[in-house]
Amino acid sequence: MTAFAPITLAELVDRAAAFDRAVAVTPGIDRFCSSVPWVVAAHHALMGDREPWLGTVDDGWVALARAQRPGGRYLEPLELAWGLACPLIGPDPVAVVEGLMAGLAVEPDWDLALLAGIVTGGAHHRALRACLRPGWRLGVGPSTERYVASLDGGVDGFLGRRSRNFRKAVRADQRQAEAAGIAFTPVEISVDNALACLDRVVAIERQSWKGEAGVGVDQGPMQAFYRHMITPLAATGRARLMIAQHEGVDVAFIFGGVFAGEYRGLQFSHVARYRPYGLGNVAQLAQIERLVAEGVHTYDLGTAMDYKARWAEQVVATTLYAVAR
Repeated sequence: MTAFAPITLAELVDRAAAFDRAVAVTPGIDRFCSSVPWVVAAHHALMGDREPWLGTVDDGWVALARAQRPGGRYLEPLELAWGLACPLIGPDPVAVVEGLMAGLAVEPDWDLALLAGIVTGGAHHRALRACLRPGWRLGVGPSTERYVASLDGGVDGFLGRRSRNFRKAVRADQRQAEAAGIAFTPVEISVDNALACLDRVVAIERQSWKGEAGVGVDQGPMQAFYRHMITPLAATGRARLMIAQHEGVDVAFIFGGVFAGEYRGLQFSHVARYRPYGLGNVAQLAQIERLVAEGVHTYDLGTAMDYKARWAEQVVATTLYAVAR
């Protein structure tokens, strides 16, 4: 039986590189949103006051936190704001789930263990059913869908998988922005300039429709989330930011991160008065051109929203499961 060895959050952060190497070879999960920069930022900025419940298992990790919720004492993923992060990390889901069960068996202070980011019928789901302790139950919760696009074949291949009208509209926006002198330029993010780069993003967002409506990343928990995440991303060379300028002034941005050959889009926005230039489309295409040039093969657009369907050809669904004793 796989053993469970508790660790602290500080130890997880210190061993982030090893954890993320295990994330990269874990089957069937949202890798970027299960990695250390995402889950630790979400834990600190979005999930309230909780105590981490973390451990190593044979060739893997379990990443949960204690929470007192209506209905009892919960163990839940470090990120449960969107339900994207899988807390069961390692190349062998059976070994990791056995380690989880061993840890739960000797832990008295829980009623329900929530396990997000699991593909129904996938390796983790099968392991949970096979390794469930006698008398315990496995329940099913909501699913989360995200849109994913292939970058195979480069920019031409990507656009070839879109509709003819979509291709015409995107290229028209690109030409219009170019004619107006609006250009997206990559911004190299380092540990030293990471927060200054985020300040530029926030300044643009405050002038966007989202900022004006009070729903942007320029304020509140979402700004805190990105402030926690951007420096660890920069430290690993995984942050990707492009900013557009017009007459020397920042007017738009697109920000995301790469991991294991995949790009995860995080945010893009533009100054509200530049809406006629279609800078959302221009930003996406500029970022794709950059990603293709560096060999990235997949674009994860994140949680499903209607506008993202035009950019993707695959919907990936993961589900929240609950272990109750």
